[in-house]
Amino acid sequence: MNTFGKNVRISLFGESHGPCIGITIDGLPAGLSLNLEKINEALLRRQGMPEISTPRREKDEFQIVSGYFENHTTGAPLTIQIPNQAFDSSPYEYGVIRPGHADYPLYKKYLGNHDYLGGGHASGRLTAPLVILGSICEELLNQKGIFIASRIKSIRHIQDKPLDYNQIDLDLLLNLKKSPFPVLDQRAQNLMLSAIKKASAVGDSVGGTVQTFVFGCPVGLGEPFFDSVESYLSHLMFAIPGVKAIEFGEGFAGTESLGSKQNDQMESHLGIVKFLSNHAGGINGGITNGNTIVFTVGVKPPSSIKKPQSTINVITDTNITKQITGKHDPCIVHRVLPVVEALTAFAIYDLWLETQHG
Repeated sequence: MNTFGKNVRISLFGESHGPCIGITIDGLPAGLSLNLEKINEALLRRQGMPEISTPRREKDEFQIVSGYFENHTTGAPLTIQIPNQAFDSSPYEYGVIRPGHADYPLYKKYLGNHDYLGGGHASGRLTAPLVILGSICEELLNQKGIFIASRIKSIRHIQDKPLDYNQIDLDLLLNLKKSPFPVLDQRAQNLMLSAIKKASAVGDSVGGTVQTFVFGCPVGLGEPFFDSVESYLSHLMFAIPGVKAIEFGEGFAGTESLGSKQNDQMESHLGIVKFLSNHAGGINGGITNGNTIVFTVGVKPPSSIKKPQSTINVITDTNITKQITGKHDPCIVHRVLPVVEALTAFAIYDLWLETQHG
């Protein structure tokens, strides 16, 4: 299924090398005026720095097809599409499986009927309409005092500076949205960029982590067990091509600690509750506790590399060596970051609506 959501339903359509890609959003309030400038800024962020991103530079000139009349939403499903214009299908051969990609499971699942050009419907190209969705949801959240920001936490083994999750500067992180490569520590940023360029120079690729913060989230979003905040966010994060891991708060590092260290102790002054730490990342029992939500996603190295690799041709049933050509990224961490923010905005907005309807 390519449809998701509870109170706002979204549906993705299109393929990487097809005429267009797009999204239908059902459940937005009527009378909403879209901030087209913000949407364009979000799409531009997703394209990434030219020197470390794919040479495929789409204009991403989106078109509103339905659900929008006289500069406001009508309450009907909002459909937005983006033309594909800058693709090259010549490097792709039917039946030749690219290691690390979804080619083989797609071939088996759809009995060879899938669109294999550029990854087809499974391509990262489909994250562009998700960024549009996120821009719309983020505007709605900002009106409620909820803000989302992210940073590149690591590239390979190179780490950005550590943060105290209970003492986070909102303005500092929001200011990172202006950076094409959002890292807090300048030296770490330089080392990360150098690592990406070094891998690219030898036909290889690198991965890393994106850390996201949600400020101003009220207490009580999410449900225990199957609709927990972690469950909902994780479901959406793994919809992003290349995301292979997620942790909340201190995550796996917390497993090496003690309960006396990990518990976020509390105090109250005149009815105002304050947490003395934020090891849990703003979530207890699957429900937001009012502290800043903190989570980190792991992004694998892009699979399209220029080094020769052993693979198969499923049509001829032969073992072959494949050296991938075409337009590809040596790293997608910085491009995944705005998509993580976008789907976080959608998740939090949908969960917020659930509390209103409940």
